[in-house]
Amino acid sequence: MSQNRRLKTGKIPHDVLKRCVLPYLGAQPDRVIRGAAVGEDASIIDMGSKVLVAKANPITGADVNIGRLVVHVNANDVAARGAKPLWFMSTVLLPEGATESRLEVIMEEIDRACKELNIQLIGGHTECVAGLEKSIVAGFMMGEAPKNKYITTGGAKSGDKIILTKTVGLEGTSILATDLEQKLHKKIDPRTLQRASKMVEVVSVVAEALKAVEVGGVHSMHTPTEGGVLNGLFEMGSAAGVGLSIEENLIPVAPETAIIAETLEVDPLKLLSSGSLLLAVDEASADKIIQALEKINIQASIIGEVRDRKEGRVLTRTDGSQKTIDPVRQDELFRILGEG
Repeated sequence: MSQNRRLKTGKIPHDVLKRCVLPYLGAQPDRVIRGAAVGEDASIIDMGSKVLVAKANPITGADVNIGRLVVHVNANDVAARGAKPLWFMSTVLLPEGATESRLEVIMEEIDRACKELNIQLIGGHTECVAGLEKSIVAGFMMGEAPKNKYITTGGAKSGDKIILTKTVGLEGTSILATDLEQKLHKKIDPRTLQRASKMVEVVSVVAEALKAVEVGGVHSMHTPTEGGVLNGLFEMGSAAGVGLSIEENLIPVAPETAIIAETLEVDPLKLLSSGSLLLAVDEASADKIIQALEKINIQASIIGEVRDRKEGRVLTRTDGSQKTIDPVRQDELFRILGEG
């Protein structure tokens, strides 16, 4: 494959990361327990009796709610390590000529989202940039966990049950309903679009991640963001070096997501899924975790199990056919937005 190929919008593909990014990580780590790797949600640093968990992530696919999204998406990845998100920094880049009110709206959104999770905004940077078409906000989140209780994506074990919280494509559905409202309003009932746009309100997985760790039996957690639940499953399996057996008919899809996906010819399993959490848990703990999540009003479903690597990573479709779970080259959100 040509190393001069042009990259598509969205997350850099795994093979390119391995070739162009991961070989260049600076000095050898001494206190880094888990650093940069495909599928791992955040870095883990030894701080004595505790670990510091750190994550950086931008919001690039949305025009609306970007302040809220940047806080929750970064907090989610820290919580997926079993850590409580505590400190946040933001870089806000505005197009040339942006108004003060636009900056203030973004900062108010960041402020509200931080207060929802009891997170402190401790610094950052703001700037107007020539040539930028829309606002971009990048975040850096830090949190803490006891040294013996952190979770990694690569911890999944053969025999574990795979749990998915809520429904797939939550963030992607909200962005499509909001940013493409003019395109969709003649085809989809306005009430459906309104419900879909409000899915941004349930984009946090902090509560469910920390509750699952409290119950125990969690071997791996991962946030299925770009590339949707299929890419999230691939990353979980790849990080752990295990196989997966997933049943499509067990994967919950909200009616609003299904309607928008059908209208735009989008695969909901490849749609940006911040707001959902993938967990690989000990079989004996699966029902306990689901019951505990239901008590805090979090829907949770067993969608499959972890297998030995030699059995492959397989999705059984609703029609009975089987598909290998491969990395998703481009999230459906970026494909649709790129088509205009």
